[in-house]
Amino acid sequence: MKVAIFDAFNGAGGDMIIASMLDVGIRKSEIDEILSSINLKIDYRIEKADVKGIRARRIRVMERGRVKRSFEDVVSIIKSSGIDGEVKNDALKIFEILARAEGRVHGKDYRKAVFHEVGSDDAIFDVLCSAKAFRNLADKGYSFFAKPIRVGSGFIDFSHGRYPVPSPAVLEILKDAKIKILMEGEGELLTPTAAAILSYYCDDFPPFPMRIENVSYGAGSRETEVPNVLRLILGKVELHDSIAVIETNLDDVSGEYMGYAMENLIQVDGVLDVTTIPAFGKKGRPGFVMRIIANLDRAEEVAEEVMRQTGSLGVRIIPVYHRQIAEREEYRMKVKIRGEDFEVRFKRSLPEFRHMKPEFDDIAMIASRLDIPIHEVYRKVLRVLENADTEWK
Repeated sequence: MKVAIFDAFNGAGGDMIIASMLDVGIRKSEIDEILSSINLKIDYRIEKADVKGIRARRIRVMERGRVKRSFEDVVSIIKSSGIDGEVKNDALKIFEILARAEGRVHGKDYRKAVFHEVGSDDAIFDVLCSAKAFRNLADKGYSFFAKPIRVGSGFIDFSHGRYPVPSPAVLEILKDAKIKILMEGEGELLTPTAAAILSYYCDDFPPFPMRIENVSYGAGSRETEVPNVLRLILGKVELHDSIAVIETNLDDVSGEYMGYAMENLIQVDGVLDVTTIPAFGKKGRPGFVMRIIANLDRAEEVAEEVMRQTGSLGVRIIPVYHRQIAEREEYRMKVKIRGEDFEVRFKRSLPEFRHMKPEFDDIAMIASRLDIPIHEVYRKVLRVLENADTEWK
């Protein structure tokens, strides 16, 4: 799996995010295209920077007049622009994150939220250029993660007065995010705009072994004791996790009881798969080996449920500390069969294997609804998925 990891060891601003992604996620020509597609009163320039010995790039954004806007104003500006559809949609969702945070802080409907700093032209520029850069990397197969972000400490003065760091809006944004923070550093290190961008795209980084392919740095404008740069690390990881194989031998349980137990166990939190294997036990008695694959941290709870469901007096827990798994994505797609439209879920493994598998329950529902053989539905759905997949390559 390709990964893009944001290492905000000294926080981040919207301009730092863009600068860190220059040439690896976005080109200057694409920034110029964005500016030509929307009426923003700003100028910008890209600079080379040496930040305490680290070679980085910095984006200087100069506004020609500063305004405050409502969330609805920002939405109208972005929707009326000529910017690419997916980028536009991402930008709108990022501003909705900002608006919802403002709304919760001030106890107002987020749709009526008034932006001060984050509704200005430079904030719109930051969000749109970042959205374009993230979309470019996503199209190349990258997934996004963030290491714990230093958010700063102390107090900051802005339009509403003097507030502690992190600001109330930043905390509201991070409350719903998957990323983690460190309340360290001097002053405001993480801006609301950057918090919204990173929380929208990034997951917390899991401890996968990684091969590093590229590193780039985006510089901020402030001088700080720690190098004021945002580090972007591009690389590849092998997807793996830790599981437990939970087994028990059963020679006094009927097939009906086994089916009932399997149906209940597959619903247990942490259970990934349940199988039974016919076997012969002592004295030639026919029986089963029940085998459950579960998350390692849930193994003991699952084992207890196995004993409760089957009456087994002993269960083996076999830890598997490294299981390599294929990267996968789940999609929904509309298919037309015999003149009717249906929505089918399917899973696709990425990037090398390209296997596709429709959700069996959806196939069965269509077959029942149309009263046709299930294998006929499966073939028709698979043809639709395969034709769609050729467009994604």
